[in-house]
Amino acid sequence: MSYPNSGRLSPNQYKKDKQPDHKGSITLERSLVKQLLEEQGDEITIKLSGWNRSGQYGDFISLAYDSYKKKEEAPSKPAPPISDEDIPF
Repeated sequence: MSYPNSGRLSPNQYKKDKQPDHKGSITLERSLVKQLLEEQGDEITIKLSGWNRSGQYGDFISLAYDSYKKKEEAPSKPAPPISDEDIPF
């Protein structure tokens, strides 16, 4: 089963010198790529989350795009203007 913005890394069974220990891919939705291009500058950072898993063909690392964003605090309401009409002097 494939989930949006997810992928996997599996151990490289044919590893030779200078080759990676794991290989795999992550598939991103076009809308996410467009959003990242709009939100970020020339360098795009794709945050990933990973989980160790076991499957039919052995162990692998499951990957997903980490979409967590801190909630922006709501702007505080400005204080009401102070009126000096109630001051007796």
